[in-house]
Amino acid sequence: MSDKENKDVIIEGETVENNNEAKPEETVAKKESTINSEVLTRIFVTLLFALIGWISLWVFGAVVLVQFGFLLITGELNKNLKAFNGELGDYLADIIGYVSFQKEEKPFPFQSWHYDDDKASKNGEPAK
Repeated sequence: MSDKENKDVIIEGETVENNNEAKPEETVAKKESTINSEVLTRIFVTLLFALIGWISLWVFGAVVLVQFGFLLITGELNKNLKAFNGELGDYLADIIGYVSFQKEEKPFPFQSWHYDDDKASKNGEPAK
Protein backbone atom coordinates (compact mmCIF):
# COMPACT_ATOMS: atom_id res chain seq x y z
CA MET A 1 0.00 0.00 0.00
CA SER A 2 1.17 3.50 -0.72
CA ASP A 3 1.46 6.12 1.99
CA LYS A 4 -1.65 7.93 0.73
CA GLU A 5 -3.78 4.78 0.87
CA ASN A 6 -2.37 3.98 4.31
CA LYS A 7 -3.34 7.49 5.57
CA ASP A 8 -6.86 7.07 4.16
CA VAL A 9 -7.25 3.79 6.03
CA ILE A 10 -6.01 5.35 9.24
CA ILE A 11 -8.29 8.34 8.85
CA GLU A 12 -11.26 6.11 8.12
CA GLY A 13 -10.35 3.96 11.14
CA GLU A 14 -10.20 7.02 13.36
CA THR A 15 -13.53 8.23 12.06
CA VAL A 16 -15.13 4.90 12.86
CA GLU A 17 -13.57 4.87 16.30
CA ASN A 18 -14.77 8.40 16.99
CA ASN A 19 -18.29 7.52 15.87
CA ASN A 20 -18.29 4.48 18.17
CA GLU A 21 -17.12 6.60 21.07
CA ALA A 22 -19.75 9.29 20.44
CA LYS A 23 -22.67 6.87 20.52
CA PRO A 24 -22.33 5.88 24.20
CA GLU A 25 -21.94 9.55 25.13
CA GLU A 26 -25.12 10.40 23.25
CA THR A 27 -26.92 7.55 25.03
CA VAL A 28 -25.72 8.79 28.41
CA ALA A 29 -26.80 12.34 27.52
CA LYS A 30 -30.25 11.09 26.49
CA LYS A 31 -30.56 9.10 29.73
CA GLU A 32 -29.52 12.11 31.78
CA SER A 33 -32.01 14.38 30.02
CA THR A 34 -34.76 11.79 30.49
CA ILE A 35 -33.90 11.40 34.16
CA ASN A 36 -33.71 15.15 34.62
CA SER A 37 -37.09 15.68 32.95
CA GLU A 38 -38.66 12.94 35.09
CA VAL A 39 -37.20 14.46 38.26
CA LEU A 40 -38.27 17.96 37.27
CA THR A 41 -41.77 16.72 36.49
CA ARG A 42 -41.94 14.94 39.84
CA ILE A 43 -40.77 18.08 41.65
CA PHE A 44 -43.36 20.25 39.88
CA VAL A 45 -46.23 17.79 40.47
CA THR A 46 -45.18 17.29 44.10
CA LEU A 47 -45.22 21.04 44.72
CA LEU A 48 -48.59 21.29 42.99
CA PHE A 49 -50.05 18.55 45.19
CA ALA A 50 -48.50 20.08 48.30
CA LEU A 51 -50.40 23.28 47.51
CA ILE A 52 -53.62 21.40 46.72
CA GLY A 53 -53.21 19.40 49.94
CA TRP A 54 -52.65 22.54 52.00
CA ILE A 55 -55.83 24.14 50.62
CA SER A 56 -57.76 20.88 51.05
CA LEU A 57 -56.65 20.64 54.66
CA TRP A 58 -58.10 24.09 55.36
CA VAL A 59 -61.38 23.07 53.69
CA PHE A 60 -61.35 19.87 55.76
CA GLY A 61 -60.94 21.90 58.97
CA ALA A 62 -63.72 24.32 57.99
CA VAL A 63 -66.10 21.42 57.34
CA VAL A 64 -65.21 19.97 60.75
CA LEU A 65 -66.15 23.28 62.38
CA VAL A 66 -69.44 23.44 60.45
CA GLN A 67 -70.12 19.84 61.46
CA PHE A 68 -69.63 20.79 65.12
CA GLY A 69 -72.15 23.60 64.56
CA PHE A 70 -74.68 21.11 63.19
CA LEU A 71 -74.03 18.81 66.14
CA LEU A 72 -74.53 21.61 68.68
CA ILE A 73 -77.66 23.03 67.02
CA THR A 74 -79.49 19.91 65.82
CA GLY A 75 -77.88 17.24 67.98
CA GLU A 76 -77.07 15.23 64.84
CA LEU A 77 -74.28 15.06 62.30
CA ASN A 78 -74.95 16.24 58.76
CA LYS A 79 -74.67 13.12 56.58
CA ASN A 80 -73.61 15.06 53.48
CA LEU A 81 -70.81 16.86 55.31
CA LYS A 82 -69.73 13.58 56.88
CA ALA A 83 -69.56 11.90 53.46
CA PHE A 84 -67.75 14.89 51.94
CA ASN A 85 -65.11 14.99 54.67
CA GLY A 86 -64.65 11.23 54.41
CA GLU A 87 -63.89 11.54 50.70
CA LEU A 88 -61.70 14.59 51.27
CA GLY A 89 -59.78 12.71 53.98
CA ASP A 90 -59.13 9.82 51.59
CA TYR A 91 -58.00 12.31 48.94
CA LEU A 92 -55.63 13.96 51.42
CA ALA A 93 -54.24 10.53 52.31
CA ASP A 94 -53.50 9.90 48.62
CA ILE A 95 -51.84 13.31 48.30
CA ILE A 96 -49.66 12.64 51.34
CA GLY A 97 -48.77 9.22 49.95
CA TYR A 98 -47.67 10.72 46.64
CA VAL A 99 -45.80 13.70 48.11
CA SER A 100 -43.95 11.44 50.57
CA PHE A 101 -42.95 8.98 47.78
CA GLN A 102 -45.07 6.16 49.26
CA LYS A 103 -47.15 5.94 46.06
CA GLU A 104 -46.27 6.52 42.43
CA GLU A 105 -49.87 7.02 41.27
CA LYS A 106 -50.81 10.67 41.07
CA PRO A 107 -54.09 11.52 42.83
CA PHE A 108 -57.07 13.29 41.24
CA PRO A 109 -57.11 15.11 38.71
CA PHE A 110 -54.56 12.74 37.14
CA GLN A 111 -56.94 9.85 37.77
CA SER A 112 -60.69 9.58 38.25
CA TRP A 113 -62.39 10.54 41.51
CA HIS A 114 -62.83 7.11 43.10
CA TYR A 115 -63.19 8.11 46.74
CA ASP A 116 -67.00 7.88 46.85
CA ASP A 117 -66.75 4.33 45.44
CA ASP A 118 -64.41 3.37 48.30
CA LYS A 119 -66.87 4.60 50.94
CA ALA A 120 -69.80 2.78 49.34
CA SER A 121 -67.89 -0.51 49.24
CA LYS A 122 -66.80 -0.12 52.88
CA ASN A 123 -70.41 0.43 53.95
CA GLY A 124 -71.66 -2.50 51.88
CA GLU A 125 -73.62 -0.22 49.56
CA PRO A 126 -73.51 -0.48 45.79
CA ALA A 127 -71.31 2.11 44.11
CA LYS A 128 -73.04 4.90 42.23
